[in-house]
Amino acid sequence: MKLKTLLFSVLISWPFMMTMAEGEVNMKFGKPTKEEMQMTTYEADPEADAVVLCRLTDVEYIIQENGYLVDYREKCRIKVLKPGGTRYAKVVVPYMMNMSHGSKLGGLRFSMFANQLTAGPSSDLGYDGGSMTSEAMGDYSDESVEDLKATAFNLRNGKVVKSPLKKADVVKKEIDEQNYQLEFTIPDVEVGTVIEYEYTIHSELFWLLHDWFAQREIPVAYAKLDMNIPGYLMFNMEEHGIQRLTCTCTNGVVRYKLVSDPMSNPVSAISNHYVCVGRDLMAMPKDDYVYCAEDWRAGVTAELKQFRLRGTMQMDYAKTWEQIDQMILDDEDLGKQLGDHSPLRDVLKEKKIEEIADKNERAVAVYQLVMNKVKWDGTYKMRPEKTSETLSKGVGSNADINMLLIQSLNDVGLNAVPVVLRTREQGQLPFNFPSLQKLTSFVVGIVTDAGRNVYIDASSKNGYLNILPENLLVERARLVMKNKRSMWVNLQQVTKSQKSTLIDAVLTPDGVLKGRQTIRYEGLAAQKYRQEKGIDDFGPEATEISDFTLQGQVADGVITICPFPNPMKESPFKADSRKMPVEFGSTGKNRVVINIALPEGYALQGEPRNTTIVSTDKGLEGRYQTSTGNDKVMLSCQFSINKLTHSEKSYGDLKQIFDLFSQYNTEPLVFKKLQ
Repeated sequence: MKLKTLLFSVLISWPFMMTMAEGEVNMKFGKPTKEEMQMTTYEADPEADAVVLCRLTDVEYIIQENGYLVDYREKCRIKVLKPGGTRYAKVVVPYMMNMSHGSKLGGLRFSMFANQLTAGPSSDLGYDGGSMTSEAMGDYSDESVEDLKATAFNLRNGKVVKSPLKKADVVKKEIDEQNYQLEFTIPDVEVGTVIEYEYTIHSELFWLLHDWFAQREIPVAYAKLDMNIPGYLMFNMEEHGIQRLTCTCTNGVVRYKLVSDPMSNPVSAISNHYVCVGRDLMAMPKDDYVYCAEDWRAGVTAELKQFRLRGTMQMDYAKTWEQIDQMILDDEDLGKQLGDHSPLRDVLKEKKIEEIADKNERAVAVYQLVMNKVKWDGTYKMRPEKTSETLSKGVGSNADINMLLIQSLNDVGLNAVPVVLRTREQGQLPFNFPSLQKLTSFVVGIVTDAGRNVYIDASSKNGYLNILPENLLVERARLVMKNKRSMWVNLQQVTKSQKSTLIDAVLTPDGVLKGRQTIRYEGLAAQKYRQEKGIDDFGPEATEISDFTLQGQVADGVITICPFPNPMKESPFKADSRKMPVEFGSTGKNRVVINIALPEGYALQGEPRNTTIVSTDKGLEGRYQTSTGNDKVMLSCQFSINKLTHSEKSYGDLKQIFDLFSQYNTEPLVFKKLQ
């Protein structure tokens, strides 16, 4: 399903309508209204555990002589309606440290000025023409959480009692080198409590505009984003979500004062004033059939496109994907290592892997060699360590090992390149603009002359070529090549999962169905089977053969039995309607064929069932067939998933198909002895 998107460049301002809507909302924090305190249910969602009554996010840029600062002021009011809502007393605020404009954006190390234009002939910052350097912006690198306030408001004997946040309830945690979070738990939160909290994130990372999601796992009555961004900074912006926000962009003003001249009058600069409002937004909780709920929640995503410092000419950051390709290739950790030889070069020569004629077999030999030397640590990253260090440690992220794979594959005469992407668990790439910031990992692509490229990843242990984990099966991944035009690839079309079960069995008069079961796994199904069984192997398929026995019921010469092994006892889709799309792990097919030899004189009762059902968009397909003759019954059931994402609008078709096949899989067959 295509996301509903909106480019801010074509927005129309309707300030009167917005003002009228805002007049109905209590935006005064510190004093909940009587109606908010006495509220017991949220009319739009009576089952909600809690509701966000009001959320205000103000983003303000501060112009300095050598750069910019940005403050994110957040205010939020939540009403707790049921016991489950008390969990919102705990709040987590993510922020970043140890970042800089010259390193680690998008997980990579590159210069913010890689795509700069030439500065003007002179500037009031003291710079002459030529290349702008990082010194022009200072050593900005961190964010901090400041001005934290939080209070629980409870109604006690007709009076409102306040319980403020205590310092002991605030904890700072380091997640990794760059990512931190501040956690706090508001005291005395119970059913009926109104929670309020506010804080400011003070950021030196002016080029990283935070994503903003109006929608949450609980309903939101009102949310507003207000951003005033200097015209010196141009961001690509995308509004997304199933429910739409009301967004405007108008001209504004930013006032600032030069620190070097404190006696001077304030100076004005033109700004772009963005306002986005969401009202009556439905709850969108995490879902077993949605990889990233934020893909479908109403919100705003942005990334820097162009910028300039006062008195200088404009500099490009990432206007096109071609620019991002070059930034990746210029990166010290990823791009520059692509041309290096593998630290396993001598071992590859010793084993004569380059002499293997079949290129797929050659690639398999390299993969098995590398994976025997280095183990995957379970993480997906964008920035690889030096391959010599990865080999020495014997363990690494998928990026660490994938870089070792690329170097080794190239050393044996194959053309291996990185295929950059954003994992499914972290969400989709923006649709309307290029983004380095959103890229989170890469897989290995082996480019062939015939155009039948091969893909592999360090996390594909016990898999095979073109077998990638579900988390990497993205619709848009970018194959980055040096001296050639990079291209988009759809990894969802690369990996399939197929399982075929054949059962040959004999039914006895006492109701026992006994025989032989052969299961053939292909693609991703083969990898999953080997992982579940602890089988260390690398191949496109796997086979499992076992005895098969089922006991039916016998009464008055009638045998009743459900012959399907591990039947889908009930559909996972029970709700009559759905708010979000359904996302499956992979495309594929599951087929079961059962051949039953009947006891002498017995026959299948009822009409043979032959059914084919296909969804309107052909994304799902099911076939059920029954045939009889010569004292035998043959059952065939096949279920196919032909695409990964099914919109909420097609949920009715999807539910009907799952319900039908759940019914067919669990309905017993009846065999009766003929007179």
